[in-house]
Amino acid sequence: MGTNHSTYGNKPNTAPLGIKILCFLSVIVGVLSLIGGLGTLLTGGFGFIVGLIIIVLAIGQLVVAWGLWTLQSWAWTLTIIVYGLRIVGDLFQLLVGDFSAIISLVVGLLILAYIYSKRDYYK
Repeated sequence: MGTNHSTYGNKPNTAPLGIKILCFLSVIVGVLSLIGGLGTLLTGGFGFIVGLIIIVLAIGQLVVAWGLWTLQSWAWTLTIIVYGLRIVGDLFQLLVGDFSAIISLVVGLLILAYIYSKRDYYK
């Protein structure tokens, strides 16, 4: 008889390759955002506030990437929320005439659909 490879009812041990790739890319963007945030922070004045916001968001992105990689349920939920908000923002940009947001919208929808399809990994 063959071996049953079904994970039904069992939480998988590792994130799927697509999630790992998204996490890797998120870490790269997060680190670059940290560097950019520090540079903005050092400009002083209003740049200090903007730099702090960029740094906080970059740290959040790194934490979420770690959570997705390690199959934390909160990371899946937070990712769905963040990409959902991103899509709303892209739609708003389209409404005000910024048609370059189409690419961001399509990428965001694809990522959101992919993350949503992997819900069983984060239960």
